[in-house]
Amino acid sequence: MQVMLILLKNYEDEHYPIPKPDPIDVLKLKILEKGMKSKDLIGTLGTKGHVSAILNRRKALTLQTAKLLHKELGIPAEILLS
Repeated sequence: MQVMLILLKNYEDEHYPIPKPDPIDVLKLKILEKGMKSKDLIGTLGTKGHVSAILNRRKALTLQTAKLLHKELGIPAEILLS
């Protein structure tokens, strides 16, 4: 049974890989789940323009921003840094 499970997992990993989630999509989903709005991140991330630029992918997430989002929203760091 163990051998079959290992073979099946290897086959699935090779032929049906699961892509890593997009950090901005995860951030938007977490905001939605918590019933927040993008303006609620202004105090955490900076100005309205900065928050908008991050959510619209005009600015990349920095290490400091990823740390803040991990701390405030509980998003795993490995997702934010991917």
